[in-house]
Amino acid sequence: MRSFRTVISSKGQVVIPAEFREQYGLDKGTRAVWTEEKGRLVLTPLTMQRIKEIRGFLKPCPGEPSAFDMLFEERERERKREDQ
Repeated sequence: MRSFRTVISSKGQVVIPAEFREQYGLDKGTRAVWTEEKGRLVLTPLTMQRIKEIRGFLKPCPGEPSAFDMLFEERERERKREDQ
């Protein structure tokens, strides 16, 4: 694991080292998400590669219902129970 030191500016900005920007394809305007994990701040860039990975994760396998279909069916079951 590599690490670099950086300074937080008076505006709360940080500089991502050029080596990391090049390695992860971070260009001006790249959006990112900060999360907190076990007392650490984690920066996850929302690059096209990451978006494709997320979309692939949500896509159902052939023959499986989509998450929308499953939620729709669950809501229908709840309505039937409520009507009884």
